[in-house]
Formats: sequence, structure tokens, C-alpha cells
Amino acid sequence: MKTRELRAEARIVVSQRGQLSSGNTWFPCMVLDMSDNGFLIMSSKELVVGQVLEFRCELFPGKTLECKIETRHVSDAGVGTKIVEIDKKGISLCQLFLQEQYSDKLNRSG
Repeated sequence: MKTRELRAEARIVVSQRGQLSSGNTWFPCMVLDMSDNGFLIMSSKELVVGQVLEFRCELFPGKTLECKIETRHVSDAGVGTKIVEIDKKGISLCQLFLQEQYSDKLNRSG
């Protein structure tokens, strides 16, 4: 029986436009949820498990997250990815964005 990977980090539902590249050409994607370690995305191109892509997404006006991601699973719900390369600036930006999104969701539900 195949077991699912247990996730320690919370996944925050978002709707952010992003871009992917597997070479010199960038193509659009949509981030459906994210965590400190990865994203669930929908892509305009077919992706395969194990593929490593460049990823960029403007999280705040003028603040773009850039990193490398690897596809971990592909389903009708989207493409699950894991961040495999990111710099300190990217980590900070991602954490700030997730904190803001989480805070907004708590404020709306209370």
C-alpha cells in the first residue's frame, strides 16, 4: 500500500499568477496553494513528475519570488511541487507572504 507523505507545514489556499520555465521560454501557471516547502499549481503546459523548473511569482507589488521547483505529483487537482533551490531573500519573502495570507484568513473567519 502506498502511503502519503505527511506534511508538517500548513498549506494556505491562494490564487496567484506565476510563471514557469524549463529552458528559455516562460509560460503561465496559477498557484492554488502554498507552504514553506512548495506549491500546488495549475499549468498551461503538461508537466511530468521529477521535472525541475524555474518558478517566479509576484507576491507583493514589485516583490517577486524566484526559485527552482520540482514536480512531485500530477493529478486533476493540479501539480504538486517542492522547492528545491531558493535564496535567503526568497525564503523571507515566501514566509512573509504566508504569514500575511494566514493572518488575513484568520481575520475574515473571526
